[in-house]
Amino acid sequence: MKLISAIAVVVLLIPQPARSQGSTTSTTQQRAVVEKAIEYVSANYVFPEKASAVAAALMKNVAAGKYASLTKLDDFLDAVNSDMQAAGADKHLRISNNARIVQQLKAEAAGTSQASPEYVAMLRGQNFRLKRVETLDGNVGYFKFDNFVELEFCRESLAGAMNFLHYTAALILDLTDNGGGSSDAADYLISYFLKDGTTIGTSWNRQTNNTTTSSVVRASEVRQMLETPLFIMVSERTASAAEGVAYALQSARRAVVIGAQTRGLANPGVRFPIDDRLFIMVPTISSKNAITGTNWDGTGITPDIRVPAAKALHKAWAEALKALAASAKDMQERSRLLFAATGFDYLVAPQSPPAGFLGQCVGEYEEGQQIVMREGALYFVKGDIDRKLTYMNDHTFIVEGRNDYRMKFPLAGTLVDHCEVLWFDDTADRYKKIR
Repeated sequence: MKLISAIAVVVLLIPQPARSQGSTTSTTQQRAVVEKAIEYVSANYVFPEKASAVAAALMKNVAAGKYASLTKLDDFLDAVNSDMQAAGADKHLRISNNARIVQQLKAEAAGTSQASPEYVAMLRGQNFRLKRVETLDGNVGYFKFDNFVELEFCRESLAGAMNFLHYTAALILDLTDNGGGSSDAADYLISYFLKDGTTIGTSWNRQTNNTTTSSVVRASEVRQMLETPLFIMVSERTASAAEGVAYALQSARRAVVIGAQTRGLANPGVRFPIDDRLFIMVPTISSKNAITGTNWDGTGITPDIRVPAAKALHKAWAEALKALAASAKDMQERSRLLFAATGFDYLVAPQSPPAGFLGQCVGEYEEGQQIVMREGALYFVKGDIDRKLTYMNDHTFIVEGRNDYRMKFPLAGTLVDHCEVLWFDDTADRYKKIR
């Protein structure tokens, strides 16, 4: 059974056009748009009591002439959307301007819709929004994607990426720029991490008046990663189906969520055409997670570990390495993993070096090693090697791109007369400062 009713919202995947230039609207057109929006909200919104509040707020504003001066279409839509979302306390309530989507919706209603060759070509040209897949130090997998494209188009590529990551020791899913998308693709991804038959939640559909229970169904090609430590990066841009994936796996204690509070778009909905260019998104389904008994609508997902989104990768990487170190049987490997994890933790919240200390480190050292300063930061230079140094503590620096050693510059009184390369296995190399 599909999980859409429990975890995901189908949102617009076709890129929205830039704000329309020169599009205007009259008071007669404004009233027609508002009345049509009220009609759809009143008949379909999953929370009827909120639907009444939305309708009352919009009609009051029309009667008061609030929108009359907003002759530019975009300004009018911004105001109406803000008023709807405030009255319904729901960010999913939104009127959008996209003639191509309206044409698609009307074709779907007539039963004649199919994806255009141009749309499929666009998705392929963007690699189905799959942005980056790689193996990080420590055999930690990393997978970033910015939308859940319809599964019928991205299935092969998504499965290929997951196959590449199958033998990684831990996995980071980067959803920091993922605004949602297809529920089928979200369901498909979840099936890699939860056992077949796992109940995700229940949902009620106002349009059908049916309550359904949703559970995991694994496709034959899915190679599950049920025991792989999993970390999910989120941000204030993470929304809808992406939130659904993070929430379901967090609630099941299958993943650690790291980053910033998400947008809070939970309840699935339907897009209805208003005219030839405008459509409205109306939530039609309310869902409850099987474990929490609620969802993230209006509040967003609270990360297990809060850090700014820009620092989430370093923190997720650190936590992945700590998890692997905890299960490592080889003591040297455990030391290496913890050594690297500590470095990433400091990159999340770098310390400030003592006043004047950076200047003391600058100079030439034995074996052709140099420390130079550029724009207030130190760099280690030797031949083709050129790596930025980030201050850690105790006169010690993290070396960019190297997780197996650090550089320390002990003070002899107030001067630096040598540097030390500190290796993960507690050994060290010493280099005298020449000038």
